[in-house]
Amino acid sequence: MEYFDVVDEDDKVVGKASRMECHNNPDLIHRSVQFFIFDKDGRIFVNKRSSTKEFFKSQHSIVFGGHVPAGETYGEAVVREAFEEAGVASKPFYMGYFKKRIPQEKENVKVYGFITDKDLTLLEDEIHCGEFMTIGEMKEKIKTETFIPETRQLLKILENHLTEKS
Repeated sequence: MEYFDVVDEDDKVVGKASRMECHNNPDLIHRSVQFFIFDKDGRIFVNKRSSTKEFFKSQHSIVFGGHVPAGETYGEAVVREAFEEAGVASKPFYMGYFKKRIPQEKENVKVYGFITDKDLTLLEDEIHCGEFMTIGEMKEKIKTETFIPETRQLLKILENHLTEKS
């Protein structure tokens, strides 16, 4: 059984609960990581989630992500998730933080980025398909397709990152 650290609004660990408990009781705040994957030209990998996902089946996303198991750090989780979901083994860089508060769950989320020059190896249970896009192409797709609820928050973090880089 998978367990998560339960945290307060300030991200301090206050307990531990199973994945099922956290997802059946959306008042239990837990941790997750989300991460952008950039190619060497700065394009972002936009993906379509698997139809077997627990939440937001077959919706599009501009990030990959996963939960932080109890006892694991955000940094450890993002490295593990990037390798599991996309075969990415490069070093992550920190991009931001937000509080995800939706009816299905409450998460404190740290956002990272990876740059890769290799083809991605997508985990079928997680990602149906995807492609690298410029930010302009991505924004056009967001207008016509259904994306996960936190896309607006993630887009803001991405745009802040791109502004800081230039």
